[in-house]
Amino acid sequence: MAPQLVSLLERALVWESAVGWTPECLDEGPSMLPRYHNAGFSCLSMTIGADWDRPEPTLRHFAQQRRYFENRSDLCRIVDSVEDIRAAKRDGKLGIGFHLQGASPLGYDPALIDTWYRLGIRWMILCYNTRNPLGDGCHEPENAGLSLLGRAFVAEANRVGMLLDVSHAGIRTSLDIVELSDKPVIASHSSARAIKNHERNVTDEQIRAIAAKGGVVGINSIGAFLTDDNSSGVGAVMRHIDHIAQLVGPQHVGLGLDTVFYQPFMTKLYDSGPLMAQRGYPRPPWADVKPEALPDLVEALDRHGYDETAILGILGENFLRVAAQTWRPTQQRTDA
Repeated sequence: MAPQLVSLLERALVWESAVGWTPECLDEGPSMLPRYHNAGFSCLSMTIGADWDRPEPTLRHFAQQRRYFENRSDLCRIVDSVEDIRAAKRDGKLGIGFHLQGASPLGYDPALIDTWYRLGIRWMILCYNTRNPLGDGCHEPENAGLSLLGRAFVAEANRVGMLLDVSHAGIRTSLDIVELSDKPVIASHSSARAIKNHERNVTDEQIRAIAAKGGVVGINSIGAFLTDDNSSGVGAVMRHIDHIAQLVGPQHVGLGLDTVFYQPFMTKLYDSGPLMAQRGYPRPPWADVKPEALPDLVEALDRHGYDETAILGILGENFLRVAAQTWRPTQQRTDA
């Protein structure tokens, strides 16, 4: 790597927006932390609960994992604010944040958004792949939009400062979320459907809507979402980055590589029923991009003509911008 790119990567705040950290992922998870840190990542957002989880078990798991990361202070720092993330970078620590992929851990009750925010959840997906009481996921054939309850979730998330994420949501549902939100919205780990026609990817219409609100699309590195032969790699990720950057600008692109270090769990999930095969997923193990490929990605961005500002944005500053515009300190929310 050229010296100027080494320097750029050392200065960059690198944010990975999709790291599986539900109980099913934890056999392999702890060994991944030094890999992310040594590769140059600065902040990881952990999926602490999903739409198949219920409130009490998720709360217990979240409490246990916050304690786990507090006990890993040699390597990690829990981050609840943009200032925390930058402080973790300055201190050479791996910033650890948390999110939910689905509203079931809230019991589909918008009154719990504020409580989860206060506990440290900083963004959430409302609908995960299939239909729930809030709206349709990306695999629902009817493609209905947000329900009345889903609309209440959007309004309350905006009030509280909870960032909304439309990865896994249906097209109509995601467009409704973006339209109704008065804050930027992200797709934390979704690639471009124009490049790979998979239901988990976002259309150009969705990308334009997200960008118009100032949001960010984090590129997923799983091969099923990147290429027709389900292969992965930095080159395949770059094609999706380029498409979105050309469509709406590099300031609306980030990293949601979603490295699948829990392949045995995904294989069990795939084999448990026909849905994943029917919706275009290959049987695991899935190809993806590992943390150690980060320098190769920086070199690829440079070769494709991205300047330093664009590269720093894609690596993490774009997500930081959205967080700064959305998250609110507790004391600013008490009178809302």
